[in-house]
Amino acid sequence: MAELVDTPDALGRAIAALREEPELAFDTETDSFFAYRARICLLQASVRGHDFLIDPLQGLDLAPLGEILADPGRETVLHAAENDVILLKHQFGWRIGRLFDTQVACFVLGWKPYSLAGILEARFGRKLDKSQQRSDWRQRPLAKEQIAYAAEDTCHLLDLARALKEGASGAGRTEEIESECARIAAREWTPEPFDPEGFRRLDKDLRGVPQRILRDLFLLRETEAEKRNRAPYRIAPDSALVLLARGAAGNPPRGVPPSFWHRYKEDVRRIVADAQREGPLPPRPPPRKNDAGPLPPDARERFERLRRWRAAAAEKRGVETFVVAKNELLMKIALSAPSTIDGLREHMEPFRLREYGEAILLALRGAG
Repeated sequence: MAELVDTPDALGRAIAALREEPELAFDTETDSFFAYRARICLLQASVRGHDFLIDPLQGLDLAPLGEILADPGRETVLHAAENDVILLKHQFGWRIGRLFDTQVACFVLGWKPYSLAGILEARFGRKLDKSQQRSDWRQRPLAKEQIAYAAEDTCHLLDLARALKEGASGAGRTEEIESECARIAAREWTPEPFDPEGFRRLDKDLRGVPQRILRDLFLLRETEAEKRNRAPYRIAPDSALVLLARGAAGNPPRGVPPSFWHRYKEDVRRIVADAQREGPLPPRPPPRKNDAGPLPPDARERFERLRRWRAAAAEKRGVETFVVAKNELLMKIALSAPSTIDGLREHMEPFRLREYGEAILLALRGAG
């Protein structure tokens, strides 16, 4: 049974247990399905024989936990760690000193499926209950189902990590996994900008005045979501905005949540009246060209040759193409057109250069 850590004494016991171990499994639960600005609402940590669910909403001094995660002498195991890494830095200022991401290792080794639930069932026959995946982790007290779900996210991770490390060692892939984990651990939080043109994706067939109505409803929802710190879909789903833009009738209009209509009906009526007065939106401005411009014809040809080589290499290894090389890397190589291994060295990690360098040069020459 996992221990819920929501008092200073319980936290002290958990910290003491975690400090004794050279590795720990870790995860977070957030309110991202409910809030405009995601916040970590629960921290899960497992070591051999102990599973701790640490409650960051209780005003505890969590600095010692951050120090444990930052220790490069201790390995922290997560699955699909990128979002956790970013949020931990943003919310607490924490860094992970030595990360092992089990999903990264699955990618590199071609172990499918890549989800935690999928790989645990496939490799160990352990079936996880995912019914709480979109649970409201802000609520207190936590339900027993939430506690069981949260503990399962970390209690098997150390066993999975050991199996993956054995596989990586046998396949000579340890350096590749370590390199990608180090890249993820270095990720920084950057705010994701709101796209005011995002309304166009909600109904690509809409034109004229209804399109202007949809644009203004979309902007209203975003403003209210940020002001109320609620996920936009919890203000109103996309389908409701489209129905209103298309003139759905009723009070409230059919398909529109009554809560949204009762709160915002005057805003909706104003938006409709303004759109009818102002008319259709002006033509959409042409998309901004990439500052670097399109690839020159010779570089485009090299890029396509590299893509064909990558597809064949990925198929031979039994992995996804991005494991062999990401598009960004292929683009750099296509533009610089190196003719020697030394020329490739500035673009590639040592393990990738050793494994693929000669094949890439052949592909660039059209001989691969």
